[in-house]
Amino acid sequence: MSILFLSGCAGLMGPARDADGRVTGTTEINSIELVNGDCFSFVDGTSNARASVTPCASAHTHIVIGSGDLTTAAIDEAGSLQNAVSSSCAEGFEAYKAAAAEGTKPAQEFVVAEVERDGKPVTAYLCVATDAPASAAG
Repeated sequence: MSILFLSGCAGLMGPARDADGRVTGTTEINSIELVNGDCFSFVDGTSNARASVTPCASAHTHIVIGSGDLTTAAIDEAGSLQNAVSSSCAEGFEAYKAAAAEGTKPAQEFVVAEVERDGKPVTAYLCVATDAPASAAG
């Protein structure tokens, strides 16, 4: 399990998506701009700050399985940022792991960034699991 901390703000343009919100082509974006269900691979040499998001049928290494925001109070209550994010992602990861193809062992990771929402600073997080296209998984 790893946690990645990013800072800064999201870009203005995301990947092209179809009417159902699925990515239609491969695009490089800031990792924190990924959304639930996005399939991607971290871009080498960017300390996981950038991701190559792609249609899920294409080659990729990870999938976003959850997301949310944490306030400073929620982080303090959990005892640490890692505890707060891990707790927030636990249920989704357990469900993802239970549904994984036989013989696969998904790993859990997190992407975390300080962002501003409605003029207030919050910690945004993504719950991420290792993944592979269905054709590659077997």
